[in-house]
Amino acid sequence: MANRGQAQYLRIFDSTPTTLYRWQSYYIGSDVTLDSATWNYQPFVANGLVGGTAGTDTGVTIDIPATALAVSVFETALANAHLVELKIYEFDSRLTNTAPQSGQLLIGSFVGEVINVRGSFSLLTIGLGSSLAPTGAQAPPRKFNSILVGAPIRL
Repeated sequence: MANRGQAQYLRIFDSTPTTLYRWQSYYIGSDVTLDSATWNYQPFVANGLVGGTAGTDTGVTIDIPATALAVSVFETALANAHLVELKIYEFDSRLTNTAPQSGQLLIGSFVGEVINVRGSFSLLTIGLGSSLAPTGAQAPPRKFNSILVGAPIRL
């Protein structure tokens, strides 16, 4: 495909799994429908999933403007061990760019837990951890909390 575009889709959900937010960053200022679901426009960039090299173990991060909505969503996601699904689709950019095309190809997919949130007044960087250990036989890089394990018995 000589002229290709890539659209990133981000779904934030909890352990039930109830979808809390669906965001896309390609179709500026529009809500689009993909797989029978509405995806709202929210500018973000996912790093570490496409264009990385094998064995670097850099992880997947999301850079997003530090709006009041983004700060609230990701503070809650960090506190409650919410999961994030990231999908990247590739398509022919010479065709219509007003909505997702029917023949687009899924080229990357990742599901991970929000494990850290850092940033500045204008930009948040969200770290996502996989439920699988990146190398070796160590415990997976997930934190355990009462949402995942349950409330302890207190006397």
